Amino acid sequence: MTAFTIADCTVGGDAPCYIIAEVSCNHEGDFDEAKRIIKAAADAGADAAKIQTYSAETMTRDFDTKPKGTMWEDIDLYSLYQKAWTPWEWHQGLADYANSLGIHLFSTPFDETSVDHLLDMQVPVMKIASFEAVDIKLIEKVGKTGLPVIISNGMTDFLEMQESIDTLRRVGCEHIAVTHCNSGYPASFDEVNLRTMQAIKEVFGVTVGLSDHTIFADDQTKTRPMAHVTPLEAVKFGAKIIEVHLLMDRDHARQLNANNAGGFDWPFSREPAELKKMVDMIRAYEAIGHIAYDSTDEAEAALRTHGKVCFEPTAKEIHSRAVRPSLWAVKPIRAGEPLRFAAEAKDTGNFDSIRPGGGLHIRFTDLIDGRPATRDIQAGEPLQWDMLNLETKDQAELPHD
Repeated sequence: MTAFTIADCTVGGDAPCYIIAEVSCNHEGDFDEAKRIIKAAADAGADAAKIQTYSAETMTRDFDTKPKGTMWEDIDLYSLYQKAWTPWEWHQGLADYANSLGIHLFSTPFDETSVDHLLDMQVPVMKIASFEAVDIKLIEKVGKTGLPVIISNGMTDFLEMQESIDTLRRVGCEHIAVTHCNSGYPASFDEVNLRTMQAIKEVFGVTVGLSDHTIFADDQTKTRPMAHVTPLEAVKFGAKIIEVHLLMDRDHARQLNANNAGGFDWPFSREPAELKKMVDMIRAYEAIGHIAYDSTDEAEAALRTHGKVCFEPTAKEIHSRAVRPSLWAVKPIRAGEPLRFAAEAKDTGNFDSIRPGGGLHIRFTDLIDGRPATRDIQAGEPLQWDMLNLETKDQAELPHD
């Protein structure tokens, strides 16, 4: 396990913690708001800002899917991503603006085309989101870029995480960091289990960090923000990367969300003053090796984050797993017609790895590609084994009328 570089920053080893401010959908569709968030990140002392590269069509399809048990269960995923995406034509302008402020900008790609887009931008690193930690085809594509890769482990079990890391290494990725993450939105301090980071470091031989979704000491009522606590404790446990969501005005975002007009990430996003406090406390700890909290409540909350070594999803994360991608038919497929993976077959592809779950695992993509359908499959059906003829491959002809 060695340190590596992201542009001009060393990450890992004895280097200071690399701090990332995630813009996500907090720009609310306003390019200037995205710039304001990036400026706030730079002013707070973050090393990088991060965006997300997808469109509604690359993330999912218009199949009216509403994953129950999540904070987004009242809106279908396609509509959510139509509202939440960061237009691709913004990306280079945001990167140039971040560079002018002295910080990096990179992104999380969610499909193969977004990887190509980010390579064209010459980003210094790529991030694989927790939900896509099971998208083996995407991980292969990212791993082959030659860039360092940060991958979050939210919702994964041990074998899923091992498969993801093994896949990156198999395709030649040399510099891997795992950001420990709880993907219950928002996460409770009691669910963070920061002790797991030390185990990840030892078992997988990677640089470790934290992708944090805690804000509130009371994650049910969401009224007592303690946004600096979990990241600071993570650094004490050896985190060399901290990633947090950033917005400009939580109350405004909360009101947007109440009206279903935006604000989708408000329950786990920090305001600029909270980010600055977090960065300052981390840097103070790195300088002197200890730091005191302002109140007994904060100190008690900090202890709650330690938890135990846990390589299984928490109860809240089980619900979030329903949003992870799987294999779906994205065009009508006739009985006898071979299935073709859309990310590779382009215009002729008829199945793809998209959100949500319900279909076969993406690890089976190569096995499925080229197999004929046993029956007519409608666009919008999650793939199942009984839809496939596994005894034949690449020899099926299109049915005749």
